Amino acid sequence: MRVGDVLDGRYELLEKLGQGGFGVVWKAQDTRMQRPVAVKVIGHHGGDQAKAALRFVREACAAGNLSHPHIVTVHDLGQSEVADEQVTFLVMEMLTGRTLTEVLRAGVPEPAQSLRWGREICGALAAAHDAGMVHRDIKPDNIMITDSGRLKVLDFGIAQLDTGAGGLTTTGTIVGSPAYMAPERWTGGRVDGRADLYALGCVLVELFTGARPFGGDSTPVLMYQHLNEPPPALDPAQFGLPPQVAGLIAELLAKEPQARPADARTVEARLAELADWRGEAAVAPAPTVKEQPPTPQPAPQAVVPSTPQPAPQPTPQSAPRAVPQAPPMPAAPPPSFPVHPPAVHPPAVPNVPTPSQVLPPLTTPPVVAAAPSDAVRASLRERRSAAYRAATAGESAIQLQAIAQECVAALGADDRDTLCAWRDFSWYLSRAGDVEGAVRLLLTLVEDMKAALGPADPDTVSARYHLSWCVGESGAEVTAIRLLAELLPDLHVAGGPQDPRVLKARHDIAVRQANRGNLNGAIADLRGLLPELNRTLGERHPSTVQAWQDLMAFQQRLAVTGTKRRNRAPKMSRTEALMLVRRLRLWDFVNDRDGQLAVQTLERGIGLKGVASVIFDAPDHVSDEDLVEEIFGP
Repeated sequence: MRVGDVLDGRYELLEKLGQGGFGVVWKAQDTRMQRPVAVKVIGHHGGDQAKAALRFVREACAAGNLSHPHIVTVHDLGQSEVADEQVTFLVMEMLTGRTLTEVLRAGVPEPAQSLRWGREICGALAAAHDAGMVHRDIKPDNIMITDSGRLKVLDFGIAQLDTGAGGLTTTGTIVGSPAYMAPERWTGGRVDGRADLYALGCVLVELFTGARPFGGDSTPVLMYQHLNEPPPALDPAQFGLPPQVAGLIAELLAKEPQARPADARTVEARLAELADWRGEAAVAPAPTVKEQPPTPQPAPQAVVPSTPQPAPQPTPQSAPRAVPQAPPMPAAPPPSFPVHPPAVHPPAVPNVPTPSQVLPPLTTPPVVAAAPSDAVRASLRERRSAAYRAATAGESAIQLQAIAQECVAALGADDRDTLCAWRDFSWYLSRAGDVEGAVRLLLTLVEDMKAALGPADPDTVSARYHLSWCVGESGAEVTAIRLLAELLPDLHVAGGPQDPRVLKARHDIAVRQANRGNLNGAIADLRGLLPELNRTLGERHPSTVQAWQDLMAFQQRLAVTGTKRRNRAPKMSRTEALMLVRRLRLWDFVNDRDGQLAVQTLERGIGLKGVASVIFDAPDHVSDEDLVEEIFGP
């Protein structure tokens, strides 16, 4: 393969980034979505290469089902023939930055920074463990800090669905990195998420001290140390750490899995409890408007109005798409959101319901019966609260679906508790991986909540925000921006123009503008927003700092890439394009030939090849107008 080859008629190979036993990693351009991507390519050969191809497909299928801001995003998997060679390829988001190994070469990070990174790694592991997947190779080389400051866990290439196999393959080959492997990985014992927690403990020791807990210079020595020697005691005071860190590290590095914390969410919660240690230590000093702005770091977190935020998780991606954070996990009524997600027990593969199972009608007529008693309502609320604590997002979704249906019968379809149960169900449905199902549900639910509760009601607003987030996750940035813009007036009514929720919604709009390539618009939005953030929240507030960081990142990207322009100005007006798009989406033609002529007319008119695929692949929740806006670009 060589520069210029195109896979599947879509991914143009630009630069070879690396090569390993599995194949080659390329920097490529997604010509359909007009974004840079990373592509792993492996040829179809016999022997070990055939095994590598199977492992490659397994990696793609597993990682493609994970959706988390701190796990590298998998966009596509396919096969293509290049130069008479059949290849399988995996398309991922393109990241630029430094691995933790490279970070550590420059010195030990600040304690607050290391604590935050540890929490973010836990969030990624929790998502994988919820899906029944063990990473099996957590180490600094597989954790990247992007140029914009976002942490990403990489290389699920040896991750396996949790079948209980240990660290050895059927041929006796060690799978993993010896310096970070849990004792049970060496002996071939049963492996679950607690093996990843052991590796995390090794990584944290290295982040906190600059040295690994075991320093053997060969694989046999490392095996003996991991199996037999206690790790060196960590003195938190020596490294400026909270005293609780010593006990947590000792538990993570316990020889027996049952002596370690139960799951990654437990560790994440314990690290989050240390977030306020030394007050603002974990928050970077607020930048000021000077010649040397701060290095870009995490992007803004999306906010559900009228609810406190959970521990910081998502931040913007380095190139080119930043993803606002998912709305916080719902908590017990009246609607408030916990600081930390509910604890998750040892990983189990959730029986995630399919859309046909989990999207019952929302307009079921209420049962004509006596007014529900306070005891009935209290019981439903208690069960709803308990559903949030289920082991996996899929289990929570199943329970909340049943509770919502009971609420319809007992309370009525337009009762606040009923509507909120459906809203919370949609949250867990999206977190279980069915974003499209959540969108279909929310499109109806939001209208029901507007009618029953009002468009500016806090519960309605949270559902509307979740809808905008899910739509953005589906790739429909224009529609997500429109939904946020429609939400802003109601946020103004509820809290005024300086309400922090209004300011953060405006921040999210700027991030999504940048995602769709409108860097000039995003920069203008942030320049207008920053003075208000300074006045309202203060220059040291995390939201203000993040807005500065985003502004710097977008300005740097604009300086490097410039403003992208079409080779030729469109010959067709947006109105003419809209008429053709509507006909194509309905396939309103006498025969296929007329349809193909319409496609050719549209391509010539707007100067964009492959537009038919963009139109036909667009989800139903994207309106014709939004689709035209997306096609024409900023």
